[in-house]
Amino acid sequence: MSELPLLDYQERFAFSEARFPSVVAGLGSGKTRAGTARALIKMVQNPGNNIGFFLPTYDLLKLRAMPGMMEDLEMCGIPYSINKADFRIDVPGLGFIIFRSYDRPERIVSFEVAHSIVDEIDTIKKDPAKLVWRKITERTRQKTSGENTTALITTPDQGYNGFAYHHVIENDSEHHDTIRAKTTDNPFLPVGYVEQIRSNYDPILADLYINGEFVSLTQNKVYHFFRRDKHHTPRTITKQDAVLHVGLDFNIGGCCAVVFVIDAGQPVAVDEFSSHDTQDVINNVAARYPGKRCIIYPDASGRAGRTNASESDIAMIERSGLMVDAPNANPAVRDRINAVNGLLSHNRLLVNTDKCPQLTFALESQGYTEKGEPEKFNDHPSIDDWTDSAGYFLHRRYPINADVIFTGIKSAR
Repeated sequence: MSELPLLDYQERFAFSEARFPSVVAGLGSGKTRAGTARALIKMVQNPGNNIGFFLPTYDLLKLRAMPGMMEDLEMCGIPYSINKADFRIDVPGLGFIIFRSYDRPERIVSFEVAHSIVDEIDTIKKDPAKLVWRKITERTRQKTSGENTTALITTPDQGYNGFAYHHVIENDSEHHDTIRAKTTDNPFLPVGYVEQIRSNYDPILADLYINGEFVSLTQNKVYHFFRRDKHHTPRTITKQDAVLHVGLDFNIGGCCAVVFVIDAGQPVAVDEFSSHDTQDVINNVAARYPGKRCIIYPDASGRAGRTNASESDIAMIERSGLMVDAPNANPAVRDRINAVNGLLSHNRLLVNTDKCPQLTFALESQGYTEKGEPEKFNDHPSIDDWTDSAGYFLHRRYPINADVIFTGIKSAR
């Protein structure tokens, strides 16, 4: 495969004879090319070997894995045909690559392959990931000249609590070959990419995403960078504040709202209040902030949920005349937490701790459960209600984009 330029670690992975080779690496380090190169090499080594390539969603398969595979085939001058409807690439005389999402593990059925590549499995929790891995290994059973192999390529998103740590550290054996790589190992990334990661994430996650390190995500509080002395501001709502941004968490008996202004592009929490139900939220906004344009950033589940009426919570807010800014579905909890911690660690989020005592206490207090999940409470309003309400606004306006950057045909991907 001399026509296919590979980094040293990509080549080691692509040619590994281990039953369970793994790449645990930083963002943008070239993991996808390692995976597509391995798929191609396995087919060339033993014509007739079929390959399975797995990612969390079909969008990622369409945007990353399939174009990457086609790019490698073209670079090597190998003809192929693509069936987009079936998510399959056929390589005459060699075999085929079948691409599948594992967002619905129960659908990983009705095919068999000789070798599998599982990409970014640490983006999902450990227990679902175990099920995905089991289902994939059960389909990796096509007869081949040697052993069937199931390869893993991932960033260690879940730290010590994820499947990747369990698979490559706790479950290590002579059948494993674990390869580590850093973002900086990829010379084809654009200038400033590493600095972009460091500016987006808090220092702990920056090490995870740049160096591909397993880190503890549970030894500290959820919002471990918050310090009331460091992040306090006396800023209050003034006559000049024409627009207010209200993060809102729906709960029967305790809807929590955190009110923000934006100064020089940065968020400042300047007020908070709780309401019995959605209608009470609407009444509170009208009474507390007359003459202001209030944009509500609610829990997206409010499109279907109801706290006190026949219509949905979000529909009630929209009917009242307030503007709503919400996605169709809530982001992953960890994405909200990462967005808030990224802002705090770079001192880009301030809180009037006098005006927002509940939010302040919640940021100081919320911890993780033994399962590595943020604490949740049954009474409302509660600690997690206040952090959630702030998080809906902060993630909506200041999300972290962790997508791998593609830099063209010479890229290590």
